[in-house]
Amino acid sequence: MTTTAPFIDQYRQAAQRARVVAEIARDRYTTDPGIRAALHGIAERLDAAAREFEAVPPGAYEELPTEACEELFMAEQIAVDHPAARFPAELGEYVLVPLVDRELPFPRRLNPVNPTFAKFAQRETEQAHALHLLHDDNDHQWQRTDDWLRQVFKVWEKHLRLEAEVRVDNGRPDNQR
Repeated sequence: MTTTAPFIDQYRQAAQRARVVAEIARDRYTTDPGIRAALHGIAERLDAAAREFEAVPPGAYEELPTEACEELFMAEQIAVDHPAARFPAELGEYVLVPLVDRELPFPRRLNPVNPTFAKFAQRETEQAHALHLLHDDNDHQWQRTDDWLRQVFKVWEKHLRLEAEVRVDNGRPDNQR
């Protein structure tokens, strides 16, 4: 009996996750050519990471292939540089789940300047709750990973859209402290 099979399975799982997130990026609709190019760039980097994960030879004990991690980092950097693409900066954490034991990322609090603007708080609460439920749903995450990732990234997209709305609202002259 070989002891390397679980490691290879984990790399293939990470590769599959990278491909699904790449599909999510390609499927995201936008009319902005710059954002479309950013989404395509994210997808290309994730596809490259998937190829690197699958290239790990049988019997290898390398925890995280350097080249795959570099590709994930570059995909995350594109997301950071293009916030209108609505991808979390920590997107690679969802790919690395089979290989690392870390908490999944969670968005920071938005803190609107105008605390009486309840619609922001309500939407933020709903999105946080949805993301908590998804993160805690281990059966769904491991048995229907593709669907689970699509749901997670949909919640992130909504949250990042809300974050942009709060930023605009906070910048209004009547909301300045």
